[in-house]
Amino acid sequence: MNSNIKAVIEGLLFVYGDDGISLLDLQNVLEDVRPVVIQEAILDLEKKYSSDLDCAFSIQKFAKNKYRLQTKPELHEYFAKLELEVNNSRLLNSSIEVLSIIVYKGPISKHDIEAIRQAECSYQIYRLRQKKLIKAIGKTSTGANLYTITDNFFKLFNITGGMEALPKIDFASYKNYEEENEFDNEEKVNEEMLSEEDVFEKESFNDDNSEGMF
Repeated sequence: MNSNIKAVIEGLLFVYGDDGISLLDLQNVLEDVRPVVIQEAILDLEKKYSSDLDCAFSIQKFAKNKYRLQTKPELHEYFAKLELEVNNSRLLNSSIEVLSIIVYKGPISKHDIEAIRQAECSYQIYRLRQKKLIKAIGKTSTGANLYTITDNFFKLFNITGGMEALPKIDFASYKNYEEENEFDNEEKVNEEMLSEEDVFEKESFNDDNSEGMF
């Protein structure tokens, strides 16, 4: 084994930051190192971080075979004190419903999401894109955006097995319900502000860098 393989991997994890790096990309960089050796080196690094109480870092595996450097969960309460809450950071139940539909049925258009929920969802899609949980990856034959989840979804919910790790949902039995007082007046966005042309095409959402914190 290359004597500095762990240092190389650690450096790559640092450089790739919140986006993380895949096992395949690590293999491409470490050309002469077998995948199993790379995985063992990652495991050794994680053990090293875990055993060192003076170290703030750990390694998170997400989206099947991607890794990123993160801070230890037990320290989050301290870091949270410095985190600014912007635009009421918690998602509403309706936004979580829309996110669930996109997770299981995506790529999917806004029209098809509304057909499942039997309710308008422009605001919910706006919020999910704002939080970098979904992105547009193409268009339907009629020109409507097709939405899918980002890698940030897997990181946020700490899902390491990809789509296969998600529980099954029977959409045939899905029933819509009306929500009362869904959001305050200042959170309401009118129809014009939330049209696909005015929000999703003109707003400067960068889908190529769609990951971010919830």
